[in-house]
Amino acid sequence: MDPRRSFALLWLSQAFSQFGTSVSSLAYPLLILQLTGSAAQAGLVGAVVAATGLLTRLPAGSLADRNPPRALMLTADGMRCALLAALAVTVASGAAGTGLVVAIVALEVTAGAVFGPAEFRMIRAITPPSERSVAVGRMQSRSQLAGLLGPLAGGALFGVAPWLPFAVDAGSYLVSLVLILAVPPVPAPRTAAGARGGAWRWLRSDPLLLPAALWVAFLTATFSAVGLIVIVVAQDRGAGSAGIGLMSSISAAGGLVGALITPAVQRRLRPGAVFRIAAALDTAATLALLPLQSPVLIGVAGAVAFLSAPVVAASLFGEVSRRSPDDLVGRVQSTVVLVVGLVAPITPILAGLVLDRSGSAGGIIACASAFAVLTVVALLLPAFRRRADAVELTDA
Repeated sequence: MDPRRSFALLWLSQAFSQFGTSVSSLAYPLLILQLTGSAAQAGLVGAVVAATGLLTRLPAGSLADRNPPRALMLTADGMRCALLAALAVTVASGAAGTGLVVAIVALEVTAGAVFGPAEFRMIRAITPPSERSVAVGRMQSRSQLAGLLGPLAGGALFGVAPWLPFAVDAGSYLVSLVLILAVPPVPAPRTAAGARGGAWRWLRSDPLLLPAALWVAFLTATFSAVGLIVIVVAQDRGAGSAGIGLMSSISAAGGLVGALITPAVQRRLRPGAVFRIAAALDTAATLALLPLQSPVLIGVAGAVAFLSAPVVAASLFGEVSRRSPDDLVGRVQSTVVLVVGLVAPITPILAGLVLDRSGSAGGIIACASAFAVLTVVALLLPAFRRRADAVELTDA
């Protein structure tokens, strides 16, 4: 099969799957609230997602390095389709409870943790080495589109019938499974010397990836704080729930635009340049929040900030795909994902403390200062000043 057709099928399969996941991710807490009336129990869903992802990511990467990726992807999609279909039936029959919902969330996240590195390996296998970075960039648009449309659809579907979002998610996994069946299998990864050293040792030896992953971790964490601060800023300046929803949609649209331009940016700029520009842009966009009053204008500032997010992610993971040895690519990808997400759970708490003590203006200044520091680091860090293509590729 033409590699371009295989890539298109993979892109489509996950566009459907991620849309379904985005639909149900809003429906899960809504369902718990309906069942229990407890916001704390509704928040348990997010905690289970984070904890399960943390515990399963590295074993999933190891699994992807030892088995044919297509078989893992089909198994993961089949498992998630069955889980969500069972949940839809249970909710429709009135038999759902918090324990069942939490268990299904944990199993769904586990299957997704296996799917991610397997798909990453599959894309690498069907893509020429010179196109691997750009291929990862093209995948960003599907995530941004799902994030823009999924929550809107999830809320509307839940209003019609609480079981509908989960049925749609189950259907999305079924569509994904059928599309992946049309992609020819690729062989299981060969075992090579690099596997004995482990992903972490290899990652520490690479001149770019570990510094970049740590830098992106702090950028992502600051973004997480900005998300909370922007809501507080909008409320302080008189925005209602409708205005905040509009603001969020405008900001998400910025991320979608960023995803669409990502391949073109990757062809023109090395990762270090992308990081420097992104941090400087985020600094300016955050400071612009200080005088703004209208939710629309606040959303535009958010859109400018989120414009760079998919480009940064694609630049980092494009280099992971391009540089990682074949026998370690699943574990390296999973390790980098883990590093990038390590700081993010802490920053919303810190942001809340800053907001309580210093108000929305203090929160804006704190986040803008963090982005400014990241800009300076990106300018000075030697790893970001090297030519990425000067490093010899470990796998062709």
